[in-house]
Amino acid sequence: MALLKLKKGLVASGILLAALAVNPLSAVPDAQAPATVCAAQAEEAAPYADVIYFVYRTYNGWVQRRRWNETRGYWVDPYWMNVKPA
Repeated sequence: MALLKLKKGLVASGILLAALAVNPLSAVPDAQAPATVCAAQAEEAAPYADVIYFVYRTYNGWVQRRRWNETRGYWVDPYWMNVKPA
């Protein structure tokens, strides 16, 4: 019983020592490394994806749809497309 506890303690301490031996100072920052900070300018435009959604209508007994680009304000599709009969 005492031998089993001793063996478990040795294994646990061995794992701990192995973990510390791999990189003992990884959490300590380099004192000579210059700090670089990137600040975005207010004048810079951030690129975003266009917001496109479907607009539906009923026309001549058909449900139709067409894509609208909300970001740029124009129709993506040149024509209304039939989806199903109303």
